[in-house]
Amino acid sequence: MIETFLNTSDTLKQTTINPQNGLGMNQEVLRVLVIEDEQEIREFLTAQFIESGCQAHGLPNGSQVAEALESFQPTLVILDQMMPGKSGKEIMKEIRSSAKFSEIPVMMVTGLDGEAEKVEALELGVDDYVTKPFSVREVIARAKALVRRSRAAHKSLQQNLVVKDLTVDFAAHKVLLKGQEIALTLTEFKILVELLKQSGLVLTRDKLRERALGNLNVTDRTIDVHMASLRKKLHEMGDAIETVRGVGYRMAL
Repeated sequence: MIETFLNTSDTLKQTTINPQNGLGMNQEVLRVLVIEDEQEIREFLTAQFIESGCQAHGLPNGSQVAEALESFQPTLVILDQMMPGKSGKEIMKEIRSSAKFSEIPVMMVTGLDGEAEKVEALELGVDDYVTKPFSVREVIARAKALVRRSRAAHKSLQQNLVVKDLTVDFAAHKVLLKGQEIALTLTEFKILVELLKQSGLVLTRDKLRERALGNLNVTDRTIDVHMASLRKKLHEMGDAIETVRGVGYRMAL
């Protein structure tokens, strides 16, 4: 039953499309692709997104994700983890490896609440992680905030960022070290960009959660894991990422 997955304050109801809700007339209507095998949850989420002023389309599994991305052109993907056929992780890999849709914000909504699962999802490029049971009002609010942050970040990144031997190519979404591309996850890319933009300043874990990860539920341990991986991939330049004990991190370049 749907009550198993939603907080009791959220009740299933009939909805109608109301394009005046949620977004102003001058703003692009959000298009939300909901990939969820539980029919009641999928239909509930799509209906609630529609009532909030969005367009929404649901898929019961990952078999038609590529077609849906092309035809529906979503601005946000809501993704379950445990599904028949392709898992959420497999779908996530497909999205992030797509030349056209790799930067779409993705929120994973799942019953898996272990730290290891969260870390793995974030390393694959998930932008936000919500565990069941959930409040649908919170999911919609976080989804809209996620898209706003994504659009703002896209507008602000208009040219390459060059710091010593590192070059961040925002158009190609690549990081080069001495001219050689470094394979970073989306989360690592975001963290590195924030560290470089704030070079010399201490970034607390809370600031990294807010500015780079856009996910207030990310644990300190998760951030530390990302930092360790980033340092390793940056080779000798990874030593420039300093740990400020009890506070956060600083890029000392």
